Amino acid sequence: MEEKQIIELFFARDERAITTAQDKYSNMCLAILRRILPDSRDVEECLGDVFLRLWNAIPPLIPLSLRAYTARIARNAALDRYDHNKKSELSSAFDELSPFIPDASQNVDNAASADEFKAFINDFLRKQSKDARIFFVKRYFYGESITEIAKSCHCGEGKVKSSLFRTRNSLKKAMEKEGMSI
Repeated sequence: MEEKQIIELFFARDERAITTAQDKYSNMCLAILRRILPDSRDVEECLGDVFLRLWNAIPPLIPLSLRAYTARIARNAALDRYDHNKKSELSSAFDELSPFIPDASQNVDNAASADEFKAFINDFLRKQSKDARIFFVKRYFYGESITEIAKSCHCGEGKVKSSLFRTRNSLKKAMEKEGMSI
């Protein structure tokens, strides 16, 4: 079934929307959840949350890509659980990147600030080499370890570490150039 048809089922509040979305996207969601959450019970619970959140979001939301939106929900559900548990491999990745994330609590217009920062990061990554983009997204979006990245990209851990280091430094310089506080 096409995404458009699944979205129409959500709008009709037809429960087949959930089962169809589960059939189509469960494997993708499980891969995302497992990268972030170490406990299989948390993964299974979050998987159910993903489709409940999807049901609650559509309508009124009409996602441009149901697959991408479902992946985003899965990631957010896992991060919510991570925050709750405070125990995950992602802590070191987040610690590496935390100096570069602006403090949204200091900005009155948090939503606009978050959108601007997201656009800035996307633009920044477009200017990086293919390897640097892949390593960055695998590390800081999917929460993969250095070892996992090196293995999946068929390179050494040293290459991944140095690329991430250079990319973080470039990000810092780009943020300073744009006048973003770090």
